[in-house]
Amino acid sequence: MSLVRVTAVVLALPLALSLGVATPALGQPTPPPDTAPSATRLPPAPTRAEAKRLLASPKGSTSLGGTSGGKLLAGVEIPLKGKGWAFFEHIAERKTNYGTKELAALLERVAARVVDAYPGSVIGCGNFNFQEGGKIPWSVSHQAGRDADLGMFAVDARGKPVNLRNFVAFGPDGTARAHGKTVTFDDARNLALVRALLEDTEAPVQWIFVADWLKGRLVERARLDGASPELLRRLDETLKQPSDSNPHADHFHVRIYCSVEDRLHGCLNWGPVRDWVDAGDAAFLAHVEALVGVMRMDDAALRLAAVDKLTTLRAKEALFPLVGALEDPNAKVRRAALRAVRTLEDPAAIPGLLASLSKATDPAWAGALFETLYHLNTPSTVAIALGLLERPEAYLSESLRKRPLHDLERTAARIFGRLGRKDVIPALLGLLDSPDAKVRLAAHDALRQATNQPIDGPIAGKSAARRRKVVAAWRKFWEAHKDDSWHQWMRLGFEARGLRFDGKMMSSGSVPLLIDAIAHKDTVAARNALRVLGDLTGHLVDFRWRTQRNHVRHWKSWWAENKARFVKP
Repeated sequence: MSLVRVTAVVLALPLALSLGVATPALGQPTPPPDTAPSATRLPPAPTRAEAKRLLASPKGSTSLGGTSGGKLLAGVEIPLKGKGWAFFEHIAERKTNYGTKELAALLERVAARVVDAYPGSVIGCGNFNFQEGGKIPWSVSHQAGRDADLGMFAVDARGKPVNLRNFVAFGPDGTARAHGKTVTFDDARNLALVRALLEDTEAPVQWIFVADWLKGRLVERARLDGASPELLRRLDETLKQPSDSNPHADHFHVRIYCSVEDRLHGCLNWGPVRDWVDAGDAAFLAHVEALVGVMRMDDAALRLAAVDKLTTLRAKEALFPLVGALEDPNAKVRRAALRAVRTLEDPAAIPGLLASLSKATDPAWAGALFETLYHLNTPSTVAIALGLLERPEAYLSESLRKRPLHDLERTAARIFGRLGRKDVIPALLGLLDSPDAKVRLAAHDALRQATNQPIDGPIAGKSAARRRKVVAAWRKFWEAHKDDSWHQWMRLGFEARGLRFDGKMMSSGSVPLLIDAIAHKDTVAARNALRVLGDLTGHLVDFRWRTQRNHVRHWKSWWAENKARFVKP
């Protein structure tokens, strides 16, 4: 592996400083909290029968994963009509009247409570979930059996209650057109519906997505009715207008928490857990600890199953035993443990990963370990990547250093490109001369990402002369602009693509243009627009979280709500 000279002197510092954390000796994971199993304090191994019970597949309806990427096992079919509710006519054809047993029971309880208070009321129901979960064409969520779209109640011009036969959008004045006439948002009945949802203890509600102006009406009605401070707090925390989709002025999008039982099989609660909700943390931790015990068994198949289960659970509490399993005698268990560490994305795993890397003799395994550092996505990974290129003997075994390590070089380039620090540019320029085409391409892509420059050319091609032209273009840019700031690089790149700033780029007046740039066909520009917006506003958003279209929606909504904080009157 050829050494790439870099300007940063990384390994002159102790490892702990280069990582930005205090760590014990290389290879020893940071001591975990007393509440979680550790590599040195493992629970006892269970009996084989107990292990099989812990690893058994769930029975009955089960929500797995998150609501925007999960699935539903044995979904419960909810009758199209019941006491106080009715699905809209088109739902029978769509077959989206399924959910977990908890969601089905919640609808029954809430509808009964509303009918008792307001006889004759019928909750109009839209999309819930498919029987087996997964994506539905009408929403990015509703995938794990825990989401439900409930219609809103209205009154006519005489104040007579109206049960709507489909969703209708209520404007800021609270009115809408339905059934050929103007109707008004029924504050009383809609509050009764929302209150029944928030006060249910058997299937606690995490979110009720609804437009801000309708939330305001509900909160005001609750105040006029003399609602308790606790109910007002729940209304405030749970009712929310989404920032990256329609405002939900025509229906309530209800999302419930994972049941405790489902959490033990891989149901994931993304977002806040309210202080009035028992999410089953004690049972979850006990289950994780028992699975860690399975990792101590002699049977490699059971160890592998336990690691896979902990990965499904996203069990951060098991991080250190999983890092320890990188040294398991069974290759399948080692690979599964690495997948788990990558999934958890916890920087506390870095010392253990480096320890395993220092012992690795297989280039493929070393590449996989180093690739995991990329997924951890911390500034410390830049220091590690620079150090590995500058002094591989400090990180790699002697036998490994004698072999081509192009996988490591490619990953280092990707790390440099994503975090985009100026001190990585010399290393990337050096990688452009690699004999490996994939390394050259990775370095070229990283330079585009780090600098925002639309320099292009056949860097991975076979023609040395044409490659030299690309390298020369990059070196010319570096010599001309190495003293510029990163923000100056960003502006140069945007302007080279036709974007023109009226004044300073790092000012509130540039925000609308940067938001538009998120939709740019060049994803380098789109990603960097997000990064600049984060620097400018302090509102940090990962490009991976949404589509470009939804990122634009999110930022337009966020800016409308927060613009006053940045724009001087």
